[in-house]
Amino acid sequence: MIPATPSGHSRIRFVLMCIVLASASLATLALERGGVAQSSPDANARLRQRTFDVVWKTINDKYFDPQFGGVDWAAVKGKYAPQLAGVKGDTEFIDLLSRMLGELKISHLRILVLANLPKELARAVVTRGVALRTLDQQIVVTRVIERSPAAAAGLKPGFVVTAVDGAPLSDARSAEAAIAGDTMTHRLTVLDDTGTRREVSVGYELPAEDRRVSYQILNGQRHVLFETQQLANGIGYIHFTNFVSPLNKRLTTTIQAMRTAPGLIIDLRGNSGGDTEAGLAMAGMLVDAPTQLAITRFRKGDDDYYKAKPDKNGYRGPLVILLDEESASESEQLTAGLQTAGRAVVVGRTSRGIDMDATFQELPMDSIALLYPAGMPRTTKGVPIEGRGVVPDVEVSLTRAQLLQGRDAQLEAAITYLQKRPR
Repeated sequence: MIPATPSGHSRIRFVLMCIVLASASLATLALERGGVAQSSPDANARLRQRTFDVVWKTINDKYFDPQFGGVDWAAVKGKYAPQLAGVKGDTEFIDLLSRMLGELKISHLRILVLANLPKELARAVVTRGVALRTLDQQIVVTRVIERSPAAAAGLKPGFVVTAVDGAPLSDARSAEAAIAGDTMTHRLTVLDDTGTRREVSVGYELPAEDRRVSYQILNGQRHVLFETQQLANGIGYIHFTNFVSPLNKRLTTTIQAMRTAPGLIIDLRGNSGGDTEAGLAMAGMLVDAPTQLAITRFRKGDDDYYKAKPDKNGYRGPLVILLDEESASESEQLTAGLQTAGRAVVVGRTSRGIDMDATFQELPMDSIALLYPAGMPRTTKGVPIEGRGVVPDVEVSLTRAQLLQGRDAQLEAAITYLQKRPR
């Protein structure tokens, strides 16, 4: 589903957009080309030229900023178009398009290889049960999900991952990419709590259905981990890995059940975004009056569609949102809106700063598509999240030493804040 608005723009973040895009491309493949591959050199050259032209023109006509951030977009075409003649194969062509788009230096602007989408959308905390972060230049396990493959392998918070399947890694994102997107068992080289180097094997297993929401993507599925519990003194806690519409009912029921809690923590650490409508639905459970959360700049002007409508059975007590350096997109926009409105206190680390309203363009080369930013959100105070991130009210970093002690300093800070604040 792509939520439509009166202005005709689609409001969606990267995750859901990829799903819709992949489905649409599959449906149009046979219709547009009769299922026959273009194979001759001349046909391939013509197809690449047409695809290049559509990519450039889409940005030229529909990119949210007609000034292109000061980049001469016509000159960019003049730079890259002559290089088409030297392209040998689809991989080089995709690289050329990616380099051209990279001239604009903004998020949510990329060529999507549709066959890779299921792997790109996978999350290690869901498929393996382990969250990884780069702390002090080490790849550190920051969380292990109960009853997960990571737990069965003996991984614990504070362990350092130095290699996957014998290959060294540069950061936590590359480590996640190496283990998240397939069903193979991977061999992790780790430093344990005693500093001993050892090998552990981590398999693939999804969370139980009561902690998971799944939906179909082509011949695969996207899985979202959903957790809730009651913490010290009755404080409510909710954690989920992406915003998706199928999660709305579960979120609504959970928040309603916590209406009388003395405080509520929504843990969006590592939440990479998703469906705008899901974010607004959750926001409606947390406000007591219509609340403008963001204003978005589009090609033709500003739009204030991003407004939360209160649910009469929502939660009205003290609210803390946990963010970290892997929180992105919809999780950032929602949090920034609630923070600016004075509805939530944000604890943790500054988020990634990749928040754009993105849509897509199908391309003549139907194995790929263009994701591009049609709008730039900013807070009601005029502050963009893109390139800046959401800055916490209470800055708290994780350390390996604390994790090895079984402590989550960010969660502890959230609990402390709520315990000290009257309801």
